[in-house]
Amino acid sequence: MNHSLSFLIALGIGVLIGAARWLLECQFVAPLVGSDPQMPIWIMVSTITSIIIAVTIAPTAWLFLYGLTSKSKIGKFATSLPFLLLLVWYSTGIVHLVQIRSALLDSANPKTDGNRLRQLANFKNGPGYEIDNRIAKHQNTPPDVLRSLHNRPDQVGTEKCLAENPNTPDDVLRSIGELAEQNDNWSNYYMDALQRNPRYDEVFGAGEASDAK
Repeated sequence: MNHSLSFLIALGIGVLIGAARWLLECQFVAPLVGSDPQMPIWIMVSTITSIIIAVTIAPTAWLFLYGLTSKSKIGKFATSLPFLLLLVWYSTGIVHLVQIRSALLDSANPKTDGNRLRQLANFKNGPGYEIDNRIAKHQNTPPDVLRSLHNRPDQVGTEKCLAENPNTPDDVLRSIGELAEQNDNWSNYYMDALQRNPRYDEVFGAGEASDAK
C-alpha cells in the first residue's frame, strides 16, 4: 500500500469516527433534551470534540496501516497500539452517549417502571438536570425518589416538576411552599406550579390556597 493511499484511508477513518460521534450526539441525543438555552454551547463543544477525535485518530490510523506492512511483530505491535488505545477510549465516549440517549428516552416514557426511574435518579452524566426534571414529573416515580430530588442545587425546573406531581410527598410540597414565600425571583414560579397540583388544597388547605392567590 503506497503512502498516499494509506494517508487517504487513515484520514477517512478519522473523519468517519469523528462524524459518527457528532451525529450521535447532535442528531440523536441533543434533540431529546428539547429547547435549552445551553444547546448552542453543547453543539459547539460536540463539534470541537469530534474534530479533535478525527485529527487524533487519523495519524494513528496511518501509523497502524503502515505497521501492517512491517515484518517485525514488535513493529506491528508498536504501530498498532496507539490507534487501538485511542479507538477504545473514544468508543467509551460513544457508549456513554448511547447511555444518555437511553436515560432521556426512559425518563420520558410513561410506561417506565419505578425501579428504572430509581436508577435514573442517580444518573450524574450528560444533561442530568433534564433527566431529573422528567423523573420529578413522572407518575411512576416512587415517593422516596421524589424526595431525593428535592433541593438539588440550581435545579429550579426540578422543583417545579415536583411541585406539580400529585405523588410528591406532603413534606416536600410544603418545603417548596416555603420557597414560594421567600419573595424572590422564583416565588411566583413555585407558587404557580404548586397550584397546578391537584392535591394543593388537600396539602395546604382551601383557606391557605385562597390567601395565596
